[in-house]
Amino acid sequence: MDIYLLQLLGNWLSVLCVTLTSFFGINVYKEDKQDIENTSYTKTATVVNQVVGYKTEYVYNNKKPSDSAPEVLQEGEYGLIYNYEDGKTSVLRNSVNKIVEVGTAKASKYTGRITTYTPYCAGCSKAGNVACYTKDHKKFSLKKNGHFYVDDEYGQVRILAAALTVFPCGTIITIDTGMTAPFNAVVLDTGGTMRKAMRNGYVWMDLAFSEPNKAEAKKISTKNAKFTVQRWGW
Repeated sequence: MDIYLLQLLGNWLSVLCVTLTSFFGINVYKEDKQDIENTSYTKTATVVNQVVGYKTEYVYNNKKPSDSAPEVLQEGEYGLIYNYEDGKTSVLRNSVNKIVEVGTAKASKYTGRITTYTPYCAGCSKAGNVACYTKDHKKFSLKKNGHFYVDDEYGQVRILAAALTVFPCGTIITIDTGMTAPFNAVVLDTGGTMRKAMRNGYVWMDLAFSEPNKAEAKKISTKNAKFTVQRWGW
């Protein structure tokens, strides 16, 4: 067979094959880029963020003076919820209630006299023991333990003698003499002078020193000290 005739026959068969496959939709290939739409991504959902408020809880402390400022024990935090159109919800963050401590005890502010004493005073215990027991029911000695006490709420504080009928053991008092920076003390002792003054309507307190210290005693002693109760008793 002539070579040209064979080429013509081959070209005709190629055209016939392409025509048949195109007609029946079989193995159709195109070099042009085809953009195919993915219908699974055409849907939208509306998301609404809902802020959830918090409540304020009040804790009442019968050891804290009623005229003291309320104290925030825990700050409140807003919650957050996702609300979908289909009614479903998703909690992103739970709200946290605010907790405020309010004092309900008697008033806290007094003005009176403050002096100093040591365990070597005439009416004091030879062992230096104070009149009150500590919170854990132990004896406390000014000679053995010193004139500071570590309170589980107020930390290291000075030791104070007062009329226990008004200022019970464990009472925390902030003392401002006007001559030194205000400091905290805990009532762990008492004395006849303090009790007598209180019966006469006058506040008198004694600040303890484990050893005589005239210079410091002079800075402390005054007739116009300001006493602010922070906590009534243990």
